[in-house]
Amino acid sequence: MLRNLLSRWRLSTSAGTSWPASSSFGKAARRERVAAARLDFADALIDVHTDAAADALDRIAVARSLHELWHFRVEVFSRIAQRHDQAEAARRLALLDRHFPTQTRRALARPGRTGTGR
Repeated sequence: MLRNLLSRWRLSTSAGTSWPASSSFGKAARRERVAAARLDFADALIDVHTDAAADALDRIAVARSLHELWHFRVEVFSRIAQRHDQAEAARRLALLDRHFPTQTRRALARPGRTGTGR
């Protein structure tokens, strides 16, 4: 069942998505980066068949920015570590980190940083 949901979700986030046409190359490129990151987050959870993982996938599917996705990293790590172990979770998280430039990772990880700013 989860695999069918994931397949449908992947189709909805790929070329079939009905995003409005963008007049700016930058906006289109940003949307493509977010869509690619969403797919990688879903791939990281592909073999974690729990309700909590399915809920996380639902929230990942509607994330609108890399900033929003950044905040899912902890939950993804936790779900993978529960299913496998911390080493596997760390390996998969390292693959996700490629979507976040080093400067962005430092800025988002600063103490006192809230999830509301952009």
